[in-house]
Amino acid sequence: MKIQPPFLHGRYLPQLSASAWLTLSYLALSVVWVLLGDSLATQIAGGNTVLYEKIQSLKGIVFVLISGLFLYLFSRKLYLGIELSHLQTESIQKKYQALNEAAREGLFDYDFRENKATLNPKMKFFYPAENLDADNFLQNYQRRIHPDDRERLVREYDEVIKTGKQPWNSEFRLLGMDDKYYRVTSNAYLIRHAATGDPLRMIGAVQDISDLRNLQSEYYEQKLKHKRTLAASIIKAQENERTRWAEELHDNVCQILSVASMYAKDIVAHPENVTSLGGQLNKLVGESINEIRQLSATIRTPAFDQETLVEAIEKLSANINRLNPMTFKLDIGDLNESGLDNEKKLMIYRVVQEQVNNIIKYAEARKVEIKLDNTTGSAVIILVRDDGKGFDPEKVKTGIGLRNIQSRLQVYNGSLEITSSPGYGCLLKAEFSS
Repeated sequence: MKIQPPFLHGRYLPQLSASAWLTLSYLALSVVWVLLGDSLATQIAGGNTVLYEKIQSLKGIVFVLISGLFLYLFSRKLYLGIELSHLQTESIQKKYQALNEAAREGLFDYDFRENKATLNPKMKFFYPAENLDADNFLQNYQRRIHPDDRERLVREYDEVIKTGKQPWNSEFRLLGMDDKYYRVTSNAYLIRHAATGDPLRMIGAVQDISDLRNLQSEYYEQKLKHKRTLAASIIKAQENERTRWAEELHDNVCQILSVASMYAKDIVAHPENVTSLGGQLNKLVGESINEIRQLSATIRTPAFDQETLVEAIEKLSANINRLNPMTFKLDIGDLNESGLDNEKKLMIYRVVQEQVNNIIKYAEARKVEIKLDNTTGSAVIILVRDDGKGFDPEKVKTGIGLRNIQSRLQVYNGSLEITSSPGYGCLLKAEFSS
């Protein structure tokens, strides 16, 4: 802030510039010098004409010297000020140019009065340099907007001009110098005349967001694909379960009941054999009941709001032990159930259940070891080992039980590994992120 002398701030003094005050002051001092000098020269000369002329000459020389010195000092100060201002302006221009060169966005400064625009190098990728000399900058820029976005941008522009909306933000497709359309965002600010409100300049930036939008599109596509895969895996697991239940009913319960039906017909045809045939019939009915109970236990969904995952697996082992003479060993390791939701608990339960069912059907095992662990961090590991007869994994990898396990793990991008060989039992390792 420049501090002015107090007398310049008088209420009734005219508001003049510093140069005007300097000129008036110089004129006033000159007049005072002349008048006062003449009066002193007359008094000193005392009527001596020769002395009077010498004094006047000396007065003129002194005035010239003082004026020259004053003008020199003033002009030097003025020159230094102008030079400093020029250097500062040049520095600002260099910084502005460097900023434009380094800017990641395309920058533009459009002058409405001259219909001219200044663009940085990034902006020139979207606007040909040869069109900058034309008198139709806005029209040329408008033609480079994608036809499907052009009408909307024109409406937004008219609204900004009419309403003074600040700032103007928009997203659209803009033609690059490689004749390809790029998705960009534009942020513009309108400068208006303080008195009339007429638009003077529009300053703004254009940023290429094509890569961002492509990544977002890929993300949503992958997300949609994952949802479809997830849904397909769930449906596949459900269908596998239904197929297994149908096979269980057909291969076991229905077969037993068919034989029981034959014994019942024999009893009707040969009542004298009711004692021997009735015993066989009763045995078959009992087997059918056990098969149905086992199948019901398989279908039942544990209530994890009432019991823990470990309790559910222990109950599963106890139910299987009542029907099958096997020894179960459960090791939960450092499993943190609190970090698992009910859906993941159910998935773990079904994986263990499916593999135990496979062991009961095919392994002829006497001992089953189940281990649950997530000591490796966020990954949950399920291990099910048996001491059965083993098998060739390549020959049974398409079984319903294993397919069902794979479908369940696929929902959580999990992995499945089977290690087995004839005569050496089997180890199932399932892993997924918690």
